[in-house]
Amino acid sequence: MLLWRLYRQAHGPGLDGAGGLHAAGRWHELGSPVVYFGASAAIVVLEKLAHINPDALPIDLILTRFEADISAEELTDFDGLHDLTQTRARGEQFLKAKNACVLCVPSIVLPEEHNLVFNPLHPDASKLQPVHHRSFTFDGRLLQGHASPASLRGSGAGERARGFGYGCNLT
Repeated sequence: MLLWRLYRQAHGPGLDGAGGLHAAGRWHELGSPVVYFGASAAIVVLEKLAHINPDALPIDLILTRFEADISAEELTDFDGLHDLTQTRARGEQFLKAKNACVLCVPSIVLPEEHNLVFNPLHPDASKLQPVHHRSFTFDGRLLQGHASPASLRGSGAGERARGFGYGCNLT
C-alpha cells in the first residue's frame, strides 16, 4: 500500500499519532492517537490547502511517500460523511477495534479521492516505511491573491519525476 503525507519538517512525520492527542479531527476524538495520510500526493496537497491559512504558509513542508504491507478497511455505505459526530464515532470504532491498520475514507475536499486514517497502535503500524521524500512548496498560482511572495518558492516540479510513483494502490 502507498500512503502519502505532507508535513512540516520542524514537527517530523508524526507517525506516533501524537497530533490526535492535542486536537480532534474528522475521524477521531480528541485524545486518540491517529495519523492522516492520503492515497495520492495530490490529495494531501489539497487537504493541506483546505486546513492552512494561505497567508501563513510554512516554508519547511516535506512530501513523503510511504509503503507498507498492511491491512486496510474501506469505508462503504456510510451516509454521515458531513456529520462530525458520525464520522468521529465511526473513526473511533475503527481505531479501538484494531481490525485493520488503515481506514480508507473519501476526502471531503474531493470525494473521488481517499484519505487514509492510520492507527499507530495497530500491531502492523511498525511496517510503515518512508520510501522517498522531498521539500515541497505550493505553486504560487494556487494561492494568487492570498499568500505573500516570500512564502512561495515554486512547486518543485523538477523533483517530481525522481523517485515518485503515481497511482492509488489501496490493496
